[in-house]
Amino acid sequence: MTDTPSDKRNKANKSRAKIIKQGEALAREAIKHHVNGNLKKAEMAYKEIINSGLQSPIIFSNLGAICQTNGRTEEAIAFYKNAIKIDQRHHDAFSNLGALYKDLGQYNQALDATVKSLKLKPDNPIALLNLGSIYKDLGKLDQALTATVKSIEQNPNSADSFINLGSIYIELGNLDQALASTLKSLELNPGNPIALMNLGSIYRDLGNLDQALASTLKSLEMKPKNPDALMNLGGIYKELGRFNEALSSTLKSLEHKADSPGAINNVMVLLEQAPKGALNTRDLNPAYELLLKRTDISHRKLTGIFLQVFLPKIQEASKPETIINDTNRAFKTLAIDWRFLKSLALTILPHQIIELFFTRLRKEILIITTQKKEITPLIRTLTEALATQCYLNEYIYATSWEEDKLLMQAISETGEQQASINQNLAIIGCYMPLHATHFKPDLIHNYPTPDDTSKSFITTQFIEPSQESEIKKLLHGSLKPSNTISQLVQDMYEENPYPRYKYSDFTHESLVRPISNVIEMETKQKDLFFLNKLTDPETKPQLLIAGCGTGSQIISASRYKNTQITAIDLSRSSLAYAIRKTQEYGMSNITFKQMDILNVSSLKEIFDVIECSGVLHHMQNPDEGLHALVQQLNPGGYIQLGLYSKSARKVITKTREYIRKAGIEASAKNIREFRKKVFAGEIKEILNLLDSWKDFYSLSECRDLCFHPQEHLFTIEKIERLLGSQGLRFCGFIIPTEIESLYNSRFPEDVKITSLRNWGIFEKENPSAFASMYQFWAQKI
Repeated sequence: MTDTPSDKRNKANKSRAKIIKQGEALAREAIKHHVNGNLKKAEMAYKEIINSGLQSPIIFSNLGAICQTNGRTEEAIAFYKNAIKIDQRHHDAFSNLGALYKDLGQYNQALDATVKSLKLKPDNPIALLNLGSIYKDLGKLDQALTATVKSIEQNPNSADSFINLGSIYIELGNLDQALASTLKSLELNPGNPIALMNLGSIYRDLGNLDQALASTLKSLEMKPKNPDALMNLGGIYKELGRFNEALSSTLKSLEHKADSPGAINNVMVLLEQAPKGALNTRDLNPAYELLLKRTDISHRKLTGIFLQVFLPKIQEASKPETIINDTNRAFKTLAIDWRFLKSLALTILPHQIIELFFTRLRKEILIITTQKKEITPLIRTLTEALATQCYLNEYIYATSWEEDKLLMQAISETGEQQASINQNLAIIGCYMPLHATHFKPDLIHNYPTPDDTSKSFITTQFIEPSQESEIKKLLHGSLKPSNTISQLVQDMYEENPYPRYKYSDFTHESLVRPISNVIEMETKQKDLFFLNKLTDPETKPQLLIAGCGTGSQIISASRYKNTQITAIDLSRSSLAYAIRKTQEYGMSNITFKQMDILNVSSLKEIFDVIECSGVLHHMQNPDEGLHALVQQLNPGGYIQLGLYSKSARKVITKTREYIRKAGIEASAKNIREFRKKVFAGEIKEILNLLDSWKDFYSLSECRDLCFHPQEHLFTIEKIERLLGSQGLRFCGFIIPTEIESLYNSRFPEDVKITSLRNWGIFEKENPSAFASMYQFWAQKI
């Protein structure tokens, strides 16, 4: 008998009812497993429900939560989306999806999903809490604060909400409210290690280092492997002057989170700022090795560590009359040490003993080469590293007439044979740049590069200069400088782009901050007024870098969030170098212009921030240059200036006077001869030049230091008059921690450390306080 349509419907309804009944039983079992933390059984049960044909948004959303917990983010997203597809009013699925997108750093998607969740259920405290976190990560602190306060209104006993509220108050600079919120969180949940870690950070910012240390250590008792807490502990130990413990804690942080940009930056700061001999070898060596492998830092800052590690070995290796000999164990130890080779290829090594050692070594290798003796693989690799070092310092090492003759012999004998190129190219590169030789490019390209040292040698000396030549061709037109001094300065930097470097300080996106935050941090001020453009994360402040040189200052500006950069310089050679380097870092927010500062108005643009460091004091009239810049600065905008200190540069003044009286012109040959006399102690009045100035150890830097055609020197009083005449308000010096501590001890009443009168007194008592320059921020009134 055939079923009627009514019979079919009844059977179908009974089947669905059975599925639903079975599904409900499985759901109860699955949720029980889920609540008890047995995620594997819960997942199996949820999937069995789905396979039975039951389509429930709750089941899909819960499956998404399990996948999210297990790090299976793509599956989690798919399950959440399925839940939403079944029921577009399922607010929990939207909320969970938003939280997942936030964890993935996809903030726009996170915001969209969370807002949709709250439209469906406006009083959901979890979604409100997530919304506050998303807004915080987007830099929208006022909206973050509003959402988090609403979350607390809905659930006043949420410890997590108070933790987040405290974090927002920290970002807003309201440390008292941050402290109150975090303490409330701990009142609700005394054993929360994250709240204790945050409490430690707040106490540290308030200057209560003992309480900061106690809270952070308590946090680590509960969660010993928390990389953020270990990193914070390192920062607290540093401020307490306990540098060994600071470095040890920071390295432990990196053991648990190897790619932490904050911890890596802290290691860099510790190695740079720790007093000589303050760090034990156990932690110093791994820290040094870690940073040698980085491409986002300036390795110049590591030269002090290089000297500490290798100078005694170099002194030992220098003792024999001939460095390269079978019994010189110290030399062999250096030649096989990858850190030694890597350091030669990364940064200029500023020390007289090191320079004399490398000068001797270079000559010995040249003699071996021209005598057709065997160049062992060990010596070849060392020669390649030395060639890169010589290129970085622009061949500043002095040569003898014998070497000049042997070099010509080596070049002549090399000819156009690949075998000869492979044999002689490295030692030739120790005396002259490969791109300046007449060897066929294909022969250089075919030079064997089996390791990092050989690759760096060819890249640095041949490939990168070729790239710069191509970039220069694209810089159309020629610049006519405004006056004679500008012309001399341009000629100097065309010949010697300044400074050369392999890598520079590039800020990871997780550490990028709005310009306003950076200025507050660098000036140590919390009550500065900022234009909305400098605080709103959605805007794109306009930054001018006036006198950008070879680009290290531009790369450093990567610390600013959403900034559009215009970089100008007199020198096409410097600009080409800068363009190549910023391209390497993937910076696409820069416009380059070859331009004299006095013509900056031709840009027809007003800037929110201007940086001009190490430039005005080389102009014919610094006041005129500053005036031209200030005219292009937005009222309320900020300018960072770097100016030479008369007090700190007394030995440079003596040096320049000696050079002027002796009539020494600024040629490469003359600079080498001048330095040779300084090394020999023939110029008694400037002997301490060797100990105080790293710039003495490269050609372009030595020329800039001692042979510059124009140099104005400043005092604190002169700076005060200069700023006043241009309608600028002094906001604070950018100073190292030790100088800040000394100043605070001398003038404890100057809480803002902005009294120029006090700074004038301080500099008289500490003449070398501003040896690197007066670096400071000022605001256009």
